[in-house]
Amino acid sequence: MKKRNTYEIVMVVDANLTDEESQAVLGKHKEIISNAGGEIKFESPWGRRRLGYEINKMKHGIYYLLWAEGDGDTIEEMERQFGYDDKVIKFFVVIVNDLGQAHSNFELLKAEPKKTANLVSEKLGA
Repeated sequence: MKKRNTYEIVMVVDANLTDEESQAVLGKHKEIISNAGGEIKFESPWGRRRLGYEINKMKHGIYYLLWAEGDGDTIEEMERQFGYDDKVIKFFVVIVNDLGQAHSNFELLKAEPKKTANLVSEKLGA
């Protein structure tokens, strides 16, 4: 049996999609993860946001954050399918050691973005 890890997945889809179309893209990729043996633990839509840099002449994207559990094959299949989908303009996948802590930190950041940013800059000495 392969080792299962917890992953934090950021998926950015084309901002020109309607809400229904972007939800359909999200649902399709959640199903891909489930069919590949993974399990979605949490999800959080971030909505339309400006990209950090232009991608394929696009300046905005619709962001989704997922926390999922699975093995390497699950993530490999998910990444392969992301690459085939023209509606997904960018994605990031990282391993998370403590799912509960990662999720609560994100919820804290969402609730009070300025306070959290100040705490981070204090820690960094900025």
